[in-house]
Amino acid sequence: MKRLLIIAALINLAVAVIHTFIGESEIIAPLLATNAPDTVRWTLHSAWHMISVVLYLSSFTLFYLSRKDKSDPRSKILPNYIGIQYIALALVFVVTSFVYEIFFPQIIMLAPIGILALLAGKMSKKA
Repeated sequence: MKRLLIIAALINLAVAVIHTFIGESEIIAPLLATNAPDTVRWTLHSAWHMISVVLYLSSFTLFYLSRKDKSDPRSKILPNYIGIQYIALALVFVVTSFVYEIFFPQIIMLAPIGILALLAGKMSKKA
């Protein structure tokens, strides 16, 4: 369980850094340079970094959980919550990929975090 959580946390942290810095420069900056109304651009920028916050907080939570004993109630609940959240986020990109007929690599980054967290949650329930 602990190894799964550490691996998920490390993948998650890498995704957070990529999202925050590379995503900001390659995706958000060009969109902010458009002639869209200020409110649209600022909302997009804020929403982008709301996801950054979710990525960092869940990464730190996974690291935190990896230090807890299997009997700790948080070890039974939080990995499942994060796992479901990340599977749902990946599914958004699965649907978007079908709708727009383009592959979004976010699926490859988000789904493993969700799967690892769910596996860790399942292992903690056996304790």
